[in-house]
Amino acid sequence: MFFGENFKLPEVEEKVLKFWKTNRIFEKSLAQTRNGKPFTFYDGPPFATGLPHYGHILASTIKDVIPRYQTMRGRFVRRRWGWDCHGLPVEEIVERKLGISGKKQIEKIGIRRFNETCRNTVLEFVNEWKKTVERIARWVEFDNAYKTMDPDYMESVWWAFKEMHEKNLIYEGRKVLMYCSRCETPVSNFEVAMDNSYKDVTEEAVTVKFKVRPGQGVGRSKLPKDTYLLAWTTTPWTLPGNVALAVGEKISYTALRTRGSKELYVVASAAVPKLFAKQEIEVVHQDIAGKDLVGLAYEPLFDVPAVRSAKAFRIYSADFVAMDEGTGIVHTAVVYGEEDYVLGQREGLPVVPLLDEKGKFNDRAPKFLCNTYFKDADPLIVANLERRKLLFRKEKQTHSYPHCWRCGTPLFYNAIPAWFVNIQKMKKQLIASNAREMHWYPAHLKHGRYENSVREAPDWNISRNRYWGNPIPAWKCERCGRTEVIGSLDELSERTGGAKNHYWVLRHGFAESNLARTIDSGQRQFHLTPTGIMEVETGIAKFKKELARHGEKIDLIVSSDILRAKESEAVAAKALGVKKISFDKRLEEIRLGKGLSGCHDAQYHKQYPTYESKFEERPKGGESLRDLRARAWGLLGGLEERHRGKNILLVSHEYPIWMLFHTGEGWSEERAITEKKGRGADFIETGEVRELRFRAVPRSETGEVDLHRPYIDEITLRCRKCGGKAKRIAEIFDSWTEAGSMPFAEYHYPFENKKTFENRFPAQFVAEYIAQTRAWFYVMHVVGLALFKRAPFEHVVTTGTILAEDGSKMSKSKENYPDPWNVIGKYGVDALRFYLMSSVVMQADNLNFNVRDLETAYRRVIVTLWNVYNYFAIYAGAAERSRAGRVKKTVLDKWIDGRREELVRAVTSHMESYDTVRATRAIAEYIDDLSRWYLRRSRKRTDAAFFITLRDALFTASRVIAPFMPYLAEVLYGNIVGHTTGSKHPVSVHLVSWPRADKRLINKRLFSKMVEVRRLASVALAKRAEAGIKVRQPLSVLKIKTQKTGVKLDKELLGILKEEVNVKEVVFDKKLKVEVELDTNITPELREEGLLRELVRMVQDLRQKAGLRPRDKIVLLAELPKEMRAAAVKQEGALKREVNAREVQYKKSDKFIAEAQTKTDEGEAWLGVRKS
Repeated sequence: MFFGENFKLPEVEEKVLKFWKTNRIFEKSLAQTRNGKPFTFYDGPPFATGLPHYGHILASTIKDVIPRYQTMRGRFVRRRWGWDCHGLPVEEIVERKLGISGKKQIEKIGIRRFNETCRNTVLEFVNEWKKTVERIARWVEFDNAYKTMDPDYMESVWWAFKEMHEKNLIYEGRKVLMYCSRCETPVSNFEVAMDNSYKDVTEEAVTVKFKVRPGQGVGRSKLPKDTYLLAWTTTPWTLPGNVALAVGEKISYTALRTRGSKELYVVASAAVPKLFAKQEIEVVHQDIAGKDLVGLAYEPLFDVPAVRSAKAFRIYSADFVAMDEGTGIVHTAVVYGEEDYVLGQREGLPVVPLLDEKGKFNDRAPKFLCNTYFKDADPLIVANLERRKLLFRKEKQTHSYPHCWRCGTPLFYNAIPAWFVNIQKMKKQLIASNAREMHWYPAHLKHGRYENSVREAPDWNISRNRYWGNPIPAWKCERCGRTEVIGSLDELSERTGGAKNHYWVLRHGFAESNLARTIDSGQRQFHLTPTGIMEVETGIAKFKKELARHGEKIDLIVSSDILRAKESEAVAAKALGVKKISFDKRLEEIRLGKGLSGCHDAQYHKQYPTYESKFEERPKGGESLRDLRARAWGLLGGLEERHRGKNILLVSHEYPIWMLFHTGEGWSEERAITEKKGRGADFIETGEVRELRFRAVPRSETGEVDLHRPYIDEITLRCRKCGGKAKRIAEIFDSWTEAGSMPFAEYHYPFENKKTFENRFPAQFVAEYIAQTRAWFYVMHVVGLALFKRAPFEHVVTTGTILAEDGSKMSKSKENYPDPWNVIGKYGVDALRFYLMSSVVMQADNLNFNVRDLETAYRRVIVTLWNVYNYFAIYAGAAERSRAGRVKKTVLDKWIDGRREELVRAVTSHMESYDTVRATRAIAEYIDDLSRWYLRRSRKRTDAAFFITLRDALFTASRVIAPFMPYLAEVLYGNIVGHTTGSKHPVSVHLVSWPRADKRLINKRLFSKMVEVRRLASVALAKRAEAGIKVRQPLSVLKIKTQKTGVKLDKELLGILKEEVNVKEVVFDKKLKVEVELDTNITPELREEGLLRELVRMVQDLRQKAGLRPRDKIVLLAELPKEMRAAAVKQEGALKREVNAREVQYKKSDKFIAEAQTKTDEGEAWLGVRKS
């Protein structure tokens, strides 16, 4: 896998990707760690209804980096992709696709059609996702993805719901919830908060006059008839629903008049300066305690008979009254705010919604508002109040208002019945669990953002009044109101009475077609072989004994009418004494069309190599497995309709029997494939009899188990309490309920994979962006703690959000960010991965995506490391020859060996802490040291120690960078291993173990000394720059003042310092007034040496331009300035050695393969080279 000097990372990555696929490297990495200790991580499933963006690339990268690292550590990391399928995002897309809007139109076209369109839309962009996921080097089991719409997944959610219901953690109740009038459903508080769906809006805020009923007083003072309570609101549309006013008991209030007015206004004393800043006032009553206002009655603003009650239109005390804005008197409508609702429940106030499900005023509202959208009602209400002189003031006010997280519609609070998880019961345990079991990165989130959100969390509303989702499995009796919760398909089947008949299947005996392995759907007459007849006889005899043991007999045999099945049926009928026999074409073998019928079965398996392809693809003129399944369902469904209480034996072929089990048991396609694979070559042996269970569960028209509406709604239960009819409630689960169930539902726990799940719970790692602290992380924590009494994950990596370069949200319409595919095409995936993993976004801060920063990372890390490798590759032969014998390492070799081991130690430590920022920083610093110090100071070396040290440095680097830059790591590793004779290394770096740091090589004292050398060199080079002297010009002496440095007595380190600064001697002089002093006097000898170095540099550049290898001998052609020529002639032997020239000709010539015209300080120079 050697790619040469012309390194273009994107092109290299494509080749590596092909190498991984061809050699199944991902699969091999799983296989070789299969028996390792499990490392579990949860992969939050995305929707496939849109294309992946930078946020998905970021999440996928961290979810690949950590598993790659852990795999190299020997852990078994199962990586299964998943799809989020349900919820408003899909429904919104489908409504647009169908050209409809709202529940009425959905129900008009039919729930079945709507949900079927949702199902077909859910995975619309799967191929684009797969392409992206593969290209960004994310290793994941993509084709074996779980889907939240699969019956197995949905059933596990049912189980969880019932478990929590039985623990009294779930209840049905009425609460004030944020409600979307376009989606016609409540939304969770964290759905709105997670992506900051509050928007600043400028609307008209009003201060309204509520007239106190006459004949009342405060304390001993009677209030005049024109007394008004002033209340302020930013939502005038809520005023028709007003039922009470709230004051703070400890707040001081004032009653006052304005000059020339008879009206007395009551407001909080603190609000007086602002409300009456431009008016002269007369204070009538001062320091009225809020508690003394409690109980006062006032006249309603509007005549709304529905809200009249003895307790309405009075003043009550409330803790939520504050003085940061408003008048100190709060208008409350009970149904339009959480605090209002709590107050209303406490005081027994009427709860009467005046808005319908579309957000329009209903017929209980004042007539002038009926059928008006609530946001359009503000000007009508303000005008009405103004006309009746009940408006004290109006002003434009900018305030934060919640909007739907999916469609952007303004929300309103609505008091509606819903289902809730009782978070208040769990809150203490959630907080304790977080403190005890969960480790956050960054750490401040643990007791900060996350704990605070838990402390403030209301009960979790898990129900939605929608269609495309997992139905809540609760049935309510129409007669007595009792609710029954179902927790599994088996329980549902049992409660509906189960199957009407009892079924067994018999696969025909071994036939001539089996002997020849010929595909036959009845086109030819294949008889049973003698062996086949014996198989059937043996199988039936055993079956007959089993029936007799239970006092049963077969009432009916239904058989395929293909000869080998008919012959098997005849044997069975005779042995069982059954006379009622029928033949049904739906039991025939799968029909594969003319192209495959009569062929060897290997041809079918070659054309359709996977079971998935057999389900999805139909041969010309033939059937797919889905077609066959529909056949099987037609048969079973028909038998269930026509017969009751019968024992029925079905005689058929392997694949039809497989499909009978698929539909009868209610398996998903994934489960059916798993069952097939788990039973060996054949799903059922020839001549074998097996019981077939039929579960009475919701099914679509094709026989697939479908728990969605409308199929689930068709099932009614008989009430266990009163015998009445129980119907399923209309609500579906909030899709976050499914997200919170992901850790166990993807395993179909507890119905399957029980031990597997329990061995992998809790997860060691989970990662998502910061908004998920209030969403996915939170709901998983709630569900995990409720069901399993512990947090479902141990380590949480929380990223920030990727924004456009100017800090705004990335927007397709604004085109304010570069297309990810363009970035990948120019810089490569590894550059993007490294840039993201090393950025502030991995510390939960927002990242303003900047291509210039990405390019810097690309050049500083990837290009630099490749250049180091390229240098090594040029001398690879020498490196290989140098392997034999003992080598003596220089101090520079020992230093980089130590840095190599320090790199392993540091990156290991940071990765164990899930800190990619520090890990990538350590990698970048190591690459910088390797290139800009070790290699630069070693370029003239040709000794064995250098080549071995450089090879080891690169080999270790290839392994350490593998989780972050998997493509580059693969190329480096493959090329380095390729240069090692007799190598027994694995074929891929991703099959190699993570390196262990050799602490014996980590010499901290040497590190300190080298730091000092580099510091002194930096100071000295700065002095050169001040003097305007090039580094290539040798100087005589570098003087250093300090005497304490460890460099003073180390000849090797002093030699490195001399070479770096290009001086002949380093002396230490404590009498110096400055730290470092350079002798800038240039002697003729030094001048001559400097000119020669300049010439050597120019020749080496020209050799590189000509594409010459270091070993290639050249003829050097040179027309030089006088002084430079004199130096070259005098030192010609040294010049030839330095540039590997056989001959130097001091004249121009046209016989060259490369030339260069260069300006020097001495004048124009012309150089040409050709091979000798």
